[in-house]
Amino acid sequence: MTHHNPNCDGDKCVPLPVAACVRVLPTGGGSNLILCRACFDHEIRFRRERNRELGDFARFELPAWESLTIYNPGA
Repeated sequence: MTHHNPNCDGDKCVPLPVAACVRVLPTGGGSNLILCRACFDHEIRFRRERNRELGDFARFELPAWESLTIYNPGA
């Protein structure tokens, strides 16, 4: 059974406290995804696979989790 973190835009959340850390993943054009670690890992796996099919000019960035800004909606 999965537990969806209400602060996360993804759907691959694992059972963690609702307050588990989520981070901001830029998607380009000024938009972002807000993802927990499990959903971030899923997104990066997708991007890595997709990059194999794309030309150099169109490849997705593969940032490290630690390089992303922590999402804090209450700040």
